[in-house]
Amino acid sequence: MSATSGKRLLELDAMRGIAALMVVFFHFTVDRPEAQLGFKLGITGVDLFFIISGFVIFLTISGTKHWKDFVVSRFSRLYPAYWTAVLLATLSISLVNYFSGESSGGLLYQALGNLTMFNYYMKIPNLDGSYWTLIIEMQFYILILLIFRFKLLDKIVLLGCAGLGFVLLNHFVISQVSPYFFKISRGMYMFINHLPLFFSGVLFYKIKFNGRSPLLLALVALCYISQLILFYDGGKAMLYITRLEYAPFLTVYYIVFTLYALNVKLPIVNRFTVYLGTISYSLYLVHQHIGAVVIIPFVMKYAHLSFWQSALFVALPAVFGLATLITYFIEKPALQYIRNLYKGVKAQRELATAN
Repeated sequence: MSATSGKRLLELDAMRGIAALMVVFFHFTVDRPEAQLGFKLGITGVDLFFIISGFVIFLTISGTKHWKDFVVSRFSRLYPAYWTAVLLATLSISLVNYFSGESSGGLLYQALGNLTMFNYYMKIPNLDGSYWTLIIEMQFYILILLIFRFKLLDKIVLLGCAGLGFVLLNHFVISQVSPYFFKISRGMYMFINHLPLFFSGVLFYKIKFNGRSPLLLALVALCYISQLILFYDGGKAMLYITRLEYAPFLTVYYIVFTLYALNVKLPIVNRFTVYLGTISYSLYLVHQHIGAVVIIPFVMKYAHLSFWQSALFVALPAVFGLATLITYFIEKPALQYIRNLYKGVKAQRELATAN
């Protein structure tokens, strides 16, 4: 990896870290008076995650030679940490139910459904509220994989424009002509509610590595406007903030990413933001249930600490520590093991074919 590419990755890590911290404080304060101090706006960190995902996934697929390589890459990245988080959430819920005298009936079924990451389509609730974004990410991965399989990757901008046209048509026309289809389309394929964000990530990649085309910059602006238009069509942000509150944060995200794509140095890279970016996936998976639902109320009730004492000095270090352990002792080793195993099997097959 060159110094330049390393720098680019560090800036993406810093963005992930900032987004993760925003989401953590959103969930720590949600439904509490403290949320009105501005922490409710932390839910917009999810939008930054989606833009980053569009950029990174297109970066990954652009260097992929076979569709199986992409599948293994995504599986090894997502599932080991996720399975760990699901098991921890299941154990936590079981313990809470046991000591509170409540039944855990159906918990095993719910946990098994969650392990697939496709429990949304099984009508099985998420064990942790933060999991809602994962099915959206998976839908995007499947779409990108299909585009790759049909050898249409070089048409990604055209396809993105077509998708953007559809979601706007869905919003302005289909919602009026056929409200039922409008509701079904948003519910069955939630990705379309956030398509402009993912497409923006792809466009930012194109601008950064293929040149600052006026057309691409114009399409980024169109994505930005489209996402504002779609605010009340889906997602969770509309449940907590207004479009007027949402707009400034989305604007900042687009400005920062545009500067990044244009190779303007961003003063966001430091040890803390890069560390947060490194553990961001595991942190995202464990912070809500374990930190916000279990630790904070427990400490406030039994240790008689204030909310901020419980949040800053107990829950935050706990979820940081847990996420660090999962990242370095499960996520990274499992990722390396799965990819090495796949490479070994692939090499053996290639050798057998050659012979």
